[in-house]
Amino acid sequence: MLTRRELVLRGASAAVLASPLVEWLARADSAFAAPARRWSFGAYVNPANAPLTFAGAQRAFAERESLLGARLQLASTFVAWDEEFPNEGHRLDQAAGRAPLIAWDGRRDLRAIASGRWDSLLRERARACAAFGGPVYLRFGAEFNGEWNPCYGRAAGFVAAWRHMVSVFRAAGAANVRWVWCPFTVQRPRRGGPDDWRPYYPGDHFVDWVGMDGYNWGTTRSWSRWQPFAELFGPLYSDYAKRKPLMICEVASAERGGDKAAWVADMGAQLAGRFSKVRTVVWFDTNKETDWRVDSSEATLRAFRQIL
Repeated sequence: MLTRRELVLRGASAAVLASPLVEWLARADSAFAAPARRWSFGAYVNPANAPLTFAGAQRAFAERESLLGARLQLASTFVAWDEEFPNEGHRLDQAAGRAPLIAWDGRRDLRAIASGRWDSLLRERARACAAFGGPVYLRFGAEFNGEWNPCYGRAAGFVAAWRHMVSVFRAAGAANVRWVWCPFTVQRPRRGGPDDWRPYYPGDHFVDWVGMDGYNWGTTRSWSRWQPFAELFGPLYSDYAKRKPLMICEVASAERGGDKAAWVADMGAQLAGRFSKVRTVVWFDTNKETDWRVDSSEATLRAFRQIL
């Protein structure tokens, strides 16, 4: 089965330092223990799952904001290991006031990263981020505990590579990069097994935010069932809510198998209650494996408008 990334375009996003919402995100880095008064909303936006130019991505974001009646404060994008970032798309988003959440592809040669063989590329990316002038939220090897990820089952190598990358970026002056450690939600991870996120954790000194990716597939697959928001994110939240600011980096729900509008409404209630330390939610807004979009039905769109 194709993963989400196999059809995700390399693309655009970025941030404006003067934006009050971006400033609030930055404050959350150090004030995560305080009860959250609100959460910000972002998205990966490609409603038709079609090739988009940077300018086309800007139009898509503007159309979604108009549809929702709310601003998107973060823009989620995916880049390959050897792809330059921040890029022109990120700079266009910077002008629009959206912070970049960049998923940087994981690799199998983790030992080469940790040994310094890729330091020239790392320093180049670090200098580009430092020159960007705004916060960059970077998640390397996102969903590392999923079988589809090249880092899967290689926790020690992942930790060593992650720590080295962070050290190189910091030494190069990229203090504006926020490192988002982002596992995939597993309801019952086998403790110590390859899907258990805990062995992959590089340590508090090397992580700025803890991210979480989770999807309610409903009954769209033979192996899936309807899953409430709290079931998807409860275990990960419990492990890290007291340690780091939390960001849901990818989330979406199918329509089939339940009531998607009610699922979205419940998400809003959970974020105001049990999951109040989640600072940011980033929706996967596309019609791909199934219709994940915010407007997959009129009822779903109304639910989004209400919680936003």
